[in-house]
Amino acid sequence: MSTYSNKNDKIYYNIYKSQKSTGNLLLIHDNGQSSKIFDSEIKFYSSYFNTMTVDLSGHGKSNPSSDKKNNFWVSNAIAISELCEKVKFKRFSVIGIGGGGLVGLNIALINPNIIKNIFAESIPGLEPDLNYMNSILQFRDNIKDSDKKNFFSSLNGSKWEKILDEDSAMQQTFTENGANYLIGDSKQINSHVLLAGSSGYDLIPDIEDRLYKVSDLLKKTQVHIFSPAKYPLIINKNHEYRTVTLNYLFD
Repeated sequence: MSTYSNKNDKIYYNIYKSQKSTGNLLLIHDNGQSSKIFDSEIKFYSSYFNTMTVDLSGHGKSNPSSDKKNNFWVSNAIAISELCEKVKFKRFSVIGIGGGGLVGLNIALINPNIIKNIFAESIPGLEPDLNYMNSILQFRDNIKDSDKKNFFSSLNGSKWEKILDEDSAMQQTFTENGANYLIGDSKQINSHVLLAGSSGYDLIPDIEDRLYKVSDLLKKTQVHIFSPAKYPLIINKNHEYRTVTLNYLFD
């Protein structure tokens, strides 16, 4: 893995070159995960695109951010935008899971010319709320007493529980402060966005309503609802996930 540092963040990243590239693709994991969630997908996506993965701050191999504004999704978007400019990874598509989708939307606001389109899966909305926070806390508490802890351990090793706890605390503080996930007005996002989730989702039970509300706040958006599945969809609805994302990215 390579690393890029700006004044607030040290971001670890990998770029996988495609033999027959049709463009560039950035894969961004969710809060509490790491880029390892894409390990099984690299061969598939890099057969079509030059593909970059990143570890968000405080996750995987990346250090916690020193951004005093405490907007995780904005500070990571700034660092990744700078990284993409530095390595000349331009005009790319984004697949973002949960918080990774929010980071992708922020990149589109910060540097609109480098984003082609965004597949944003499982985002909770554009501003935090107590119902979502309670869902996240309950989901993460259940992880510690279930087989799901093996999955999160595979992503972040022995520090997986510490990463989840620190991220939960960060999100609780952020929710209490009443801030917005985005750095600017969502109507200023000119990239096409496909919002996705699953009916009967265990992570966010009311995900369908949330996605349609977000859709109303964006200019160029569609919504895709997967058949019932558990989080994360990229693993549990893998075949459909690949089909939907590939068709969208090539559209």
